[in-house]
Amino acid sequence: MRPLLLLCLATSACLAQAKPGPVKAGPEIIAEASAKLIAALTEAIAKDGPASAIGVCSQRAPEIAITVGKAHGVTLRRASEKPRNPKNDATDAEKILLTAFAADLEKKQPPKPQSVTNPDQGTTVFAPIVISNPLCLQCHGAPDQDIAPPTLAAIRKLYPGDKATGYKTGDLRGLWSVTFPAKP
Repeated sequence: MRPLLLLCLATSACLAQAKPGPVKAGPEIIAEASAKLIAALTEAIAKDGPASAIGVCSQRAPEIAITVGKAHGVTLRRASEKPRNPKNDATDAEKILLTAFAADLEKKQPPKPQSVTNPDQGTTVFAPIVISNPLCLQCHGAPDQDIAPPTLAAIRKLYPGDKATGYKTGDLRGLWSVTFPAKP
């Protein structure tokens, strides 16, 4: 009887310490990174106005993705078919997911995160970025309507090839991806 009890206790302890799988952990990691990015943007806008948010996206957003990714042992990325930063241009595979997310929105259904198994047996979780906060339109809305001239000038200076404007609340802006390495 005693060995069975020890086995049950050991199994319970292992289960309690197990990390959630990628399908659950991916959205949690994305939420953490999003919260940090939104906090940095909100702080910059409150302190120096919307034009200062452009610098936050340029410098802090990649730093936040790297820091949060390293903390969780994953690679974190944002991608869009209309990127502000060319490094965030969606791959062909990401474009397929963006099309599926957009189709869900057209049907008035919230797009749900998706996961795929990578060729190396790692997992990537993709989650939509939907513009839900009107604050986002100060940098991603219609030029000269939602975006003030000083902000538009800052965007054009830092990102001469910018494609990330013309959005409305409820539009699909892009996606987050979280890549979990293959387990050894």
